[in-house]
Amino acid sequence: MTLPVLGLLGLALGAAASAPERWQTLTRLRTLGLRSRETRWVAAGELLPPAMLAAVGGPLLGVLLAHLTFGSLSLHLLTGAGPAPAPPWWGIGAVAVAFVVAVAVVVPVEAAVRRRRRLSEVLRAGDG
Repeated sequence: MTLPVLGLLGLALGAAASAPERWQTLTRLRTLGLRSRETRWVAAGELLPPAMLAAVGGPLLGVLLAHLTFGSLSLHLLTGAGPAPAPPWWGIGAVAVAFVVAVAVVVPVEAAVRRRRRLSEVLRAGDG
């Protein structure tokens, strides 16, 4: 339970750390004619690939490493009998769904915070 929570915390912190650059890019795109609804899709498109890679690749890598290490460190080698490891597939699916839901929550919250800033303030030279 700890690792998915830390992963979601990492996603939230990563989204917060990259938010100013994303806001600048989305503001420039808005000046070129992008609608505010479309900016949410662009933000989701930027946040979703790393989240999906973490949600799918992390558990698959964990299962692969478990099978590799359980093969050489197996209890079967010492006792002659033992159960095969069975990963909780429902938990792995829940982690993947949690990451997608986290992106679905982060994007509207970020859009609401971004709405408070005026377009002219963000595009002013020298502002961060």
